[in-house]
Amino acid sequence: MYYGIDLGTTNSVISFGYEIPTKGIFEVRPINNQDSKHTSPSVVYFEKKGEPPIVGESALNAFNSDPRNTVRWVKRKMGLNKEYDVLDKSYTPQEISAFILKELKEYASKTNLKDEINSVVITVPADFDTAAKQATKDAGKIAGFENVHLIPEPNAAILNYIYKNYELNKLDESFSSTPQYLLVFDLGGGTFDVSLSSIHLDAQNKPQTSVISSSGNKYLGGYNFDKDLMIYSLKKAIKIYPTDVEALEELLEHAKNYPDLSNNVEIEVQDVLARIISESEVCKKDLSKNNRRVFSFYSHKGKYHRIEIDKEEFQMILEPYFEIIKSNIDNVLKDASEKTDNQFDDWNKLFGVLLVGGSTVIPAVRTLCKDIFGIDPIEDIDTYTAVANGAAIYASIIDGESTILSDYNTVVPHNYGIKSNKNFIPVLNKGDRDKTSNFEYEIPFALDTKAPIEIVQQYYDENGNEIYILLETINYSHPFMFTGDQIGVSFQLDDDLILSVSLTEKCIEDKVEATYHNKIKMSDENIDISKQKILA
Repeated sequence: MYYGIDLGTTNSVISFGYEIPTKGIFEVRPINNQDSKHTSPSVVYFEKKGEPPIVGESALNAFNSDPRNTVRWVKRKMGLNKEYDVLDKSYTPQEISAFILKELKEYASKTNLKDEINSVVITVPADFDTAAKQATKDAGKIAGFENVHLIPEPNAAILNYIYKNYELNKLDESFSSTPQYLLVFDLGGGTFDVSLSSIHLDAQNKPQTSVISSSGNKYLGGYNFDKDLMIYSLKKAIKIYPTDVEALEELLEHAKNYPDLSNNVEIEVQDVLARIISESEVCKKDLSKNNRRVFSFYSHKGKYHRIEIDKEEFQMILEPYFEIIKSNIDNVLKDASEKTDNQFDDWNKLFGVLLVGGSTVIPAVRTLCKDIFGIDPIEDIDTYTAVANGAAIYASIIDGESTILSDYNTVVPHNYGIKSNKNFIPVLNKGDRDKTSNFEYEIPFALDTKAPIEIVQQYYDENGNEIYILLETINYSHPFMFTGDQIGVSFQLDDDLILSVSLTEKCIEDKVEATYHNKIKMSDENIDISKQKILA
């Protein structure tokens, strides 16, 4: 069997695929959790010291009453230097994610009593930085998977779409030898991706798919809508209820930093904010179906507040995020036009649009897509399980057992290079199809200074500012290297789109003695420590 996990910001899903060679068929299905649902909230609740935490729906239910010991939205912190302090213990984002993955693994184990589940494909946003990807792989190892691979979420959605056509025996009907362009619009609970791919049938009538361009924002998703609804509602309450203005203004100030509250914030304030953010989430869902909704809550001073939010106000809250989304979509079209020599230069050349991620059920989001792309989205695709299903299909491709696909190609997701004297020297460029590149690095000064080579990824922070993520430092030495000599630096992205680097002395074509200090990958020893920690 082959397993795929959509490790989401708000919800997670595990699917499995299996081949029946005698019948020439491949089946993919999501696995039910203990509540007989496909989706499980990505929430971990630490109820008592010394006992394993609760994961899923029950943990989500505990959030309103005990938010200090409940962890949500951990995906937004993957790859960051962050710790969660609960019940006198500290946990990294990798460890919190491992609790969720371990729970999903246990659901799968109940459907497969014969074999140990050792391998899995976990999905990540296409725009995830390398540190976040590596943290996801490490979380999988901590959860007990021996072999962990990754796939970008939009790519998984396309594999699932191809599978759906295969399942219905419609490959010949849906695709041809001429490339057709399919766009994935993936707006989830905490991340956003838009990705354009081409699909065509080879000589054996098997689909081949290639990513052309992608763009996104790992800090944009349904959570942002919830938080802004909370802030907007508090501002509205301040105008309506002047007698409680001091308490409301205090809540508003802390709401702006939510959920990253300092330890000195009053417990009562934390409890109220947890209930308000939950109310915001419900309000968002209701406004997707109704024209208005009553938003009610108690302040930490015990006063009741009741305000009304209508669909127009919600649309106003969404508008700044729609501008960011439009910018990402424009980037994809511009890049695709260049990459295809103007063969794809207009959205009217799209074959179809796939909407995945829970936030795409919001009518305003669907209207936005219709206005930009000019076509209705492809129906009969489960918004919540498509990505996990695609991950399970990819697991079969990795194993070389896929009967569905003949080829699957991706592109370099970001710019990677060397940081030298505060300057960024690009080596691998975003959008390139070739994932290997060599660069001749000139030794800047005397070798005995032991200045390391810094390997970085060009990225952005939560405010959209350009940053460089330090992935690795390399200390090097060779008896015949001098100032001004050149070192060959080889960059290579693996199948999980994670970077590896090696050095060669160019003059004598000899390998350089180098010490690699990976800044993002957990050591085997630390993974074992974390394994014991989540089992304790």
